[in-house]
Amino acid sequence: MCPTIESESTFLGEPEPTPSILASIPECLKDALRNSILTEPIGRRPILVSSNGLANRFILGRWGIRPSQRRHYRNLFLQVRKHCRDVFQYYISRGWLGWDTPTGTRMLGVFKFDDIRGNIILSFVPVRPGSEWTLPTR
Repeated sequence: MCPTIESESTFLGEPEPTPSILASIPECLKDALRNSILTEPIGRRPILVSSNGLANRFILGRWGIRPSQRRHYRNLFLQVRKHCRDVFQYYISRGWLGWDTPTGTRMLGVFKFDDIRGNIILSFVPVRPGSEWTLPTR
């Protein structure tokens, strides 16, 4: 689940993305993929996710800062976007993403769709149970 806004704390400037906060970005990605899978019909249609889109979703969920406020929170967006690109590079090199569900294990193949000015776009392709062997090894 993407982290929620901390309503009790007040920030006297730009929030600091600590390593423990940045470590929750992969969970935010999995939540976005779960939501997309649940809303889309079952099939082999790829799910496209961009690194900047994931960073914007994470920052909005964590601190309530909209992408239009990027100039005011320049360092925050810079650090989170860089970390999202690093996470995406890891999944590209791994070639797959998986998590456990109550009904079994959900597997997605990961492919690089595009790279535009540092914004990495990944294509996540659902893999049917029993056909995990078709995923490329890298």
